[in-house]
Amino acid sequence: MDATYQDHGIQFRYPDDWELGEQQEADQFSVTVTSPTTAFWTLSLFNSCPEPDDVIESVLDAFHEEYDEMDEYPTTARVARRPTVGRDIDFVCLNTMNFAAVRSFRTRQFTAMVLFQLNESEREDLEPILEQITRSLSCAGASTDAAEDDDEFTADAAGLLGLEIDADEDD
Repeated sequence: MDATYQDHGIQFRYPDDWELGEQQEADQFSVTVTSPTTAFWTLSLFNSCPEPDDVIESVLDAFHEEYDEMDEYPTTARVARRPTVGRDIDFVCLNTMNFAAVRSFRTRQFTAMVLFQLNESEREDLEPILEQITRSLSCAGASTDAAEDDDEFTADAAGLLGLEIDADEDD
């Protein structure tokens, strides 16, 4: 992970040979990194702060509408040190098995949604990279206390450098 994105109060690392794109709409900002193959990772920020459950339901509705063969599995993964509402999704497209992961959480400034997707032939090589991108995500203002925000960025920066620091996990 040689490239770092930092803007809109978020930061994450991604491979420098992946293409980065941004999209701004009235109430939503999205940033996507795309692999040289078909895998991609997207972070969307919703300024209206919808419920994370509602964001996930919208994504699931879109997948159900698009794909006849689809299974979904609840997950309790954490993103940016926050509990999330999430689903892992297996679906068939063009006779190929595909996998997507969607996670959503809310901060004081926005509701965030992470979505990544890849096909079965890429999974062994690229799923760990997509998960690393997700784990590297940090959000300014993601906690309810400004001091905790500083602690989060300190912990995230230390993690990026491979350093261990004593951080309180109870925020």
